[in-house]
This record gives sequence, C-alpha cells and structure tokens, in this order.
Amino acid sequence: MKNNEEPFYYLNNLINVLLVDDDPKVISFLSEIFKPFRPYNVFTASTAKQAYKLLQSPRRIHVCVMDLGINDIKNDEFYLLKEFGTHIFFVLFTGSSSPLAGFEANKLRAQAIIEKSAHFNNSKFMKIINRFALLNIINPKYNIKIDSLSEATDILFKKSPHFVTQWAQQLGMTDRSLRHIWTRNLGANAKIILSIYKIFSQALTYFEKCELDDSYYSTTSIYQLSSYKQLEEFFHLHKSTITDFISYGNVAALL
Repeated sequence: MKNNEEPFYYLNNLINVLLVDDDPKVISFLSEIFKPFRPYNVFTASTAKQAYKLLQSPRRIHVCVMDLGINDIKNDEFYLLKEFGTHIFFVLFTGSSSPLAGFEANKLRAQAIIEKSAHFNNSKFMKIINRFALLNIINPKYNIKIDSLSEATDILFKKSPHFVTQWAQQLGMTDRSLRHIWTRNLGANAKIILSIYKIFSQALTYFEKCELDDSYYSTTSIYQLSSYKQLEEFFHLHKSTITDFISYGNVAALL
C-alpha cells in the first residue's frame, strides 16, 4: 500500500446502498452516517417509483434502507419488498410502531426494522447495515429457505474459518462438497467467497472502530490488522472475479 492510499482504498464504492424516504432531512441524516464508510456507494430516492427504477437497473443494490408509508405505487407501502425482497436486503427505518406493519414486513423478508426515535444510535445502525450488506454480497439467496447454501453461510459468519478445508470441516463435509454448494447455487468459487468475506469483514469492522473512536485511524497502523497485506494482494490478483461477483452475484462465466 502506498503512503498516500487510505486503508481499504480498493473497496471504495463497491457496496451499493439505496436510501428511500420522502423526508429530505432523513435522507441527508442517513447519507452523513455513511460518509466515513468508504466502501459504500449511496443512492437516494424520495418515492417508490424512483426507487423502483434503481432497484430494477443492472446495478446491484445490496441493501435498501426504506421508510414505511411510501405507497405511490399501487397504494402499497410493501410494493418494493414484494418485488425485490428475494435478492435485495431491506432494512426498514421507520416511525411506524404498528405491530401489524412489522409482522407484514418480516413476512416479506425485511431483514430488520429500526425505529426513528431519540434512542437511535449511529454505530448500532451501521453494525446492522454492515452485517446485512456483507451477507447479501456473499449470498443474496440467504434465508429464502433453510438449505445447504444458507447453512454454509451461517457457519462462515459464525466461525470465520481461515481456510476452505476448515470451513468444510465445521460443516461436517468434504472440500469438494462445499465447493459444489457454491458452484451449483451461485456459480462461485468457495475460496473466492471466503476471501471476500475476510476482506469485507475486516474492512467494515475497521470503519466501525474508526467511527466509535476518532483516534483509532490515527493510532492504528493498517499493518497491525491480521493478514491485511495478504488480503490486499489477493484482491488485486483476483480483482475482476471479485468485483464481478459483488456486482452481479454470479461469476460462473469467469470460472
């Protein structure tokens, strides 16, 4: 890493997040929270119609932070969830405290519901967003049903294995079986998946710590982070495969 390059510079703007709210003050507030987290590329919409155009575009949105009550399409505040909830992760940021609305949102695969309140915490919010952004990058099909792909994803996030062999052992299967799961479901190489997880997990944790402690950036050498240089080199070596998977969720044609 060159002296003039910031930590994890190579991940800048790779995670796409869409903010949907009809209140420009809320959009501005949330956008400011994302600014220190350089891997994020923030898009905004004030109506469901604007959001729909972004969500159906070739650009892959990983997380959509959406207010409830925006119903300019078919008078349905859940329209976007119904249309895109199978592969885009939704976090609802809402002033609604209706249990029925929350139940319906969860049923439609909303990943989390965060209340607009005086108790809102920026750091907790970003921890939630970071988790679901990484989860969507790794496995956009996560939790549609309980299957081997979701199970492998769970173990990856819970155990953080160092190697594919260790990951397979934690699942009680062979390396070959684990590789087959990712190739069959997402056209992905298990080693690439593991490396993407390591890179983004380390990066997002780093930015979380910087946000909590202003002095963390200035007092922590990036080389103190475990395997930073190795992960950086791996990223550049496999850049096209990794960025294509992040952008499209399927790199079968490249393998």
